[in-house]
Amino acid sequence: AVFNYQRSEYRLQSNDILDVQIRSMNPEVNEIFGGGGGNNSQQMAQAGVQSGGDLYYMTGYSINDSGYLDLPVIGLVNVLGQTVPEAKLTIQTKVEEYFSKYFLTVKLGGIRFSALGDFNGPGKYVILQNQATIFEAIALAGDLNMVAQRDQVSLIRQYPDGTRIHRLNLLDQSIIDSPYYFIQPNDVIYVEPMRQKSFGIGVT
Repeated sequence: AVFNYQRSEYRLQSNDILDVQIRSMNPEVNEIFGGGGGNNSQQMAQAGVQSGGDLYYMTGYSINDSGYLDLPVIGLVNVLGQTVPEAKLTIQTKVEEYFSKYFLTVKLGGIRFSALGDFNGPGKYVILQNQATIFEAIALAGDLNMVAQRDQVSLIRQYPDGTRIHRLNLLDQSIIDSPYYFIQPNDVIYVEPMRQKSFGIGVT
């Protein structure tokens, strides 16, 4: 079967991380931005997350409460509510004020999400990729335990106009066609136990 993914365009929110890298003719600038989101910092960040720390911010730059990125050399750039491609154009406009020849890359520096309920390892997690499926997120949280209701999963998602709850059935392969197959930053995945658990059947 061929599945056509429904990817809704994510709009950036406060506390999101953007991995911004600028390569110019200036070695000092290259060094500054190389530390913002290069491969070495991603490896260090992943190691920090796995050990229980939060080196997530080493992979990029945080959007503050007012919607601004504070970039070295470039300064403050407002990207709140923009898609990643739109944010790249906004940053590009600022970069052009300083450099005539450069190479710019902008992507999500990672996806922070929460796994609550009947997971083997509930908690907060970060996936250091710019996209990830709900199954990758569940696997990172230790998978669902024996009594989790796989057909009654709640995805709590933040939108610019508020929070919405989406009900998902992980047992239905049509989830792959769903706009919720790929998780987004700040998603909360909540899974309830089957009723048998309350009667002492299965894992307690």
